[in-house]
Amino acid sequence: MNRKIDRLLLTTVLLLAVVSLQCATRATVVSSRPELPAPDITVAQDGSADYETISDALDDAEADDVILIKPGIYKEDIEIDEDAGPFTLVGEDPATTVIDADGAYAALTLKSDGNHISGLTLRGGESHGLYITGGRQKVDYCLITGNGDRGIYISTMSDTGSAADIDHCTIAGNEISAIYCANKDEKTTITNSIFADNKRSLIYDGDGLNLVVKYTCLHSTDTDSDEPKSGSNNFRKDAKFKDSKNGNYKLKPGSPCLKAAADGSNQGCF
Repeated sequence: MNRKIDRLLLTTVLLLAVVSLQCATRATVVSSRPELPAPDITVAQDGSADYETISDALDDAEADDVILIKPGIYKEDIEIDEDAGPFTLVGEDPATTVIDADGAYAALTLKSDGNHISGLTLRGGESHGLYITGGRQKVDYCLITGNGDRGIYISTMSDTGSAADIDHCTIAGNEISAIYCANKDEKTTITNSIFADNKRSLIYDGDGLNLVVKYTCLHSTDTDSDEPKSGSNNFRKDAKFKDSKNGNYKLKPGSPCLKAAADGSNQGCF
């Protein structure tokens, strides 16, 4: 009788251990991305939606439209002009929804004010993944990688100024820098993000106080560029991507970026 009770207790302990292990494994991926908004327009390459290309969708879109982009590699260089939008461009999943500039100057150029870019990979720009020439933009849950110069370039080409609020983005594997902020008159904010495996993380004009960085992992080959002049709760550590050489920027177990965002979710877009 005692042996049966011992076996039962042992089985119970083992089952509890397995459940705990599974919970711990699941806890390494903590998504904080909000639910996707209801779209006004949907883009899908297979012809199953309103449009097959992002450019065609933008041509017919009206101000404040939400454009949902289904997974696929869209070989386009997208521009939103000064008199267009604002628009919300939402990819279903940054791992599978890709705008590939295919050697054009930038994957995405924003010239008007108030656009929101979410859940996309921006890659293949001769110079930039995201080029902001004017207006204040919102950018979140994006992967910006594989561009010839900067992941994001915030320029001073517009008289109205330019800035961005960047949250939960992974900007990695760009040739020169994660971001260059040339506008020293308006503050750009960076939160809950990962800037890694670029030659430099932060480049800016002025004293650097125009870049406010919080809860972000910065890890480039130029250690000085990993030191924000304004912000808090940042760190310089290897992000431990699963397989960055093959474009997988999800986080390994044990990454310092897991649960390191301000709300306890993972830093970066995954």
